[in-house]
Amino acid sequence: MSPKKLVDVKDLQVHFPVFGGVLSRKIATVKAVDGVSFSINAKQTIGLVGESGCGKTTVGRAMISILSHVSPDVQITGSIEYHFDEGIVDFVKQHPKSMQKYRSKVQMIFQDPYASLNPRMTVAQIISEPLLIHTKMTKKEIRDRVAWLLEKVGLRSSQSRRYPHEFSGGQRQRVGIARAIATNPELIICDEPVSALDVSIQAQVINLMMDLQDEFDLSYLFIAHDLSVVEHISDRIVVMYLGDVVEFGDAEDVYHSPKHPYTRALISAVPVADPKLKKKKRVILQGDIPSPMAKPSGCGFRNRCPIAKPDCADKKPQLIDRGKNQLVACPYWEEDF
Repeated sequence: MSPKKLVDVKDLQVHFPVFGGVLSRKIATVKAVDGVSFSINAKQTIGLVGESGCGKTTVGRAMISILSHVSPDVQITGSIEYHFDEGIVDFVKQHPKSMQKYRSKVQMIFQDPYASLNPRMTVAQIISEPLLIHTKMTKKEIRDRVAWLLEKVGLRSSQSRRYPHEFSGGQRQRVGIARAIATNPELIICDEPVSALDVSIQAQVINLMMDLQDEFDLSYLFIAHDLSVVEHISDRIVVMYLGDVVEFGDAEDVYHSPKHPYTRALISAVPVADPKLKKKKRVILQGDIPSPMAKPSGCGFRNRCPIAKPDCADKKPQLIDRGKNQLVACPYWEEDF
């Protein structure tokens, strides 16, 4: 039996207009996401990686439909189709007022545990807020649920009356995780949830998320720039560069046998902890990532690519299966460098 598809992202484009001048006219467009497609199955983790500014966080925010609140002028096209039990729902076409009934099904864990929790609310109030909005539970049921959730994420129920400033960074992120799973969501968007934590705490939080996934049948979109972390938690990995998907495949294949020149450069930069292991050849990319307001024609990576050809400027390469269902957007991926 084929796995149940949970969400299907098709040709997603997110463009932010830039206004300037005395009359505040539109002078440019930031193409943050420029035609991204992938899917997530039930109980699956998709890792989304790339350099800062590649558009991965924008993809996550589009999938939870909060971009219009951040930037009212944002232009979103394509489709983000969720396969819920009651039918297929395209979040791109949903009006913001009609989104509330779907909020309990898709939740988010934010990057900064210091900024994502209201400092004037107790932990009990923070975790109970989605329950008050999306359920008809009584006050006692909510109190019991909050205590149970705190125990599930490795905190004590007696800590529910404390405020966020009384917790460490790792503990605050656990509170954020408890809030995210409170309504039994089907998908959680994880926006670099461990990047602000100490390395020793990162492993604890990652293991907690994997345990919760098994227990609650969760699906994750795990956004990060640390490939070793992504490879550990993900089933499949999406690699983005300048708003485009350049490689998509099983986590083990992408991490241990990368095909796209950009992915190979990223993997070569991952430090090897064991000095006895042979270090991989380091790929040094020349130049800086271009501005999304002035993307190069054709392949967006061509001005930094060590195997770029003149025809790379003609048209944007399409994702093609290069074997083992590993999609690569480069016609010259077999060339060595």
